[in-house]
Amino acid sequence: MIGTLFVNPIEMGRDHIWLVLPLCAVVALVYKTVRVARLKDLPLQVLGLWAYMLAGLIILGVVLYLLV
Repeated sequence: MIGTLFVNPIEMGRDHIWLVLPLCAVVALVYKTVRVARLKDLPLQVLGLWAYMLAGLIILGVVLYLLV
């Protein structure tokens, strides 16, 4: 059942790509909440990781677009 997702992927429209932004924000928030030493530094650390994750996804998307 789950193996068919790799053969026939779910089509996502252009509107669904924006769901990556809150997904990355939640992942960054949970990760940094566990890892940050001082709670005072949490917002800046989350913002930095969020930007790092988005930049990595954009670069990965551009590279894959150019290769395919």
